[in-house]
Amino acid sequence: MIKDLFLPMTGAPGDDAALAAAVQLASGFNAHLAVLEMVNLPLTLANPWGFPPEPSVLALHEELRKAGQQNASRLRTYLEKEGISWEVRLDEALAEDPTHIAALHARFSDVACVAAPPQGDRDSGLLHEYFHALLFESGRPVLAVPAHAVVQAPPSHIVIAWHPTEEASRALNDALPFMTAATTVDVVHVTGNEGKREERERIGLDIGIHLARHGIEVNVVSRPPVAESVALSLLRHARASGAQLIVAGGYGHSRAREWLLGGVTRELLHTSHLPVLFAH
Repeated sequence: MIKDLFLPMTGAPGDDAALAAAVQLASGFNAHLAVLEMVNLPLTLANPWGFPPEPSVLALHEELRKAGQQNASRLRTYLEKEGISWEVRLDEALAEDPTHIAALHARFSDVACVAAPPQGDRDSGLLHEYFHALLFESGRPVLAVPAHAVVQAPPSHIVIAWHPTEEASRALNDALPFMTAATTVDVVHVTGNEGKREERERIGLDIGIHLARHGIEVNVVSRPPVAESVALSLLRHARASGAQLIVAGGYGHSRAREWLLGGVTRELLHTSHLPVLFAH
């Protein structure tokens, strides 16, 4: 069951859509929503003579704190009207990366929500960093919400991107609360040239049996890649079938500040018209 949702405000234009989606989810699942307003303070350099920091730096810190308090107040005013259980957290990042702080907050939730990078924009550095930190550091599934996505909570039709990997298995398990609340679920396996046809069919059969034991009847679908793209095949099936949510494993590695995403994860993150629930 989903009882705790978390959303960090990143300062990006997509925050409003992500907030609206998180509110919808909280309402649909009767869950609590925690929203984080982050005050990102520039680090003050140590003075070699032991003098206090420059007054201009201290003034900037106070200005940023005041802006954070005002943003938090606006969030509280907005959430008070939504009829859900909520809280607004105000935290500061001085000597620590704000995305790491957000990932720490997310560990105390069932699902973390975040704004997805704008479609076609490969340079949304801050949104990428929030997404990567939540995916690789929180241990929680991450719902990436495109700016113009129409969110239904709970979703009535879900598309599961399936291949028998650790990441896809994790995503499938994390999506169980969504699937049990849905009317229909498609498990989509984008086929390649590898293996025999019987082996590819077995992949879908096994996962269908597993989900049936959870009381979830699924439609197992095999699709060829479109233009050699697994993500495009998934997105076309999701659009044609009227899905409201895509579930996928989040592939990649996190190492210091070097983020490497798998091709399918990166393409879904950048091109999906629907919210995508990623897990790693």
